[in-house]
Amino acid sequence: MFDWGSGVCLWSSNDKAKEKFGDYPIKEMEKLPVSAEPREVLEYFITEHDKALNWEDPGGDLLWNDQQIAEFKQRAEQAYERLVRELGNDFEVEFKENWLI
Repeated sequence: MFDWGSGVCLWSSNDKAKEKFGDYPIKEMEKLPVSAEPREVLEYFITEHDKALNWEDPGGDLLWNDQQIAEFKQRAEQAYERLVRELGNDFEVEFKENWLI
């Protein structure tokens, strides 16, 4: 889930995760037991997501057209799948498609 300007896209949703990663937003992705590539990809998506918002008029239309939004969602889902594979069965990761943009 992305949140404009927050710098995060991963969130702890249960007590065990909060104990390991902090209270809700996971700001220190280096704590995740994955290789550097998925973390770098997530950082890229955080930056790209913030480019869609018109910061001069945050309540207005996005700067992206429908095709750009669809491409972002597709690539974000691929990044999610990679993250899930690397994390393995010890983690439950939800993909919140409606909260991408």
